[in-house]
Amino acid sequence: MIVRVITVYVKEEYIEEFKTATIKNRNGSIREPGILRFDVLQDTRNPGVFLLIEVYASEEATEAHKETPHYREWKEKVEPMMAKPREGKAFIPIAPTDSSEWE
Repeated sequence: MIVRVITVYVKEEYIEEFKTATIKNRNGSIREPGILRFDVLQDTRNPGVFLLIEVYASEEATEAHKETPHYREWKEKVEPMMAKPREGKAFIPIAPTDSSEWE
């Protein structure tokens, strides 16, 4: 299991449009067989900062996700909205370790 945490910095004038596009991508993503969870969070103090928390069954599932039409559409749409490049990190879960607890 792989947990990816992506920080996205969005220009103020695009915040609502970014949220709409990201929710659409999230809704497509959670239908993928290798994605166990996909959360979208907004910073309470800086509304232009978002965290995407994506839980994948495997590294192969992360690569497959990047090839989906909904991800490619999202990436193309939101890249011009970003104040700076997004930052991503990959983690392995310590707890919970049972994938059913991530759903």
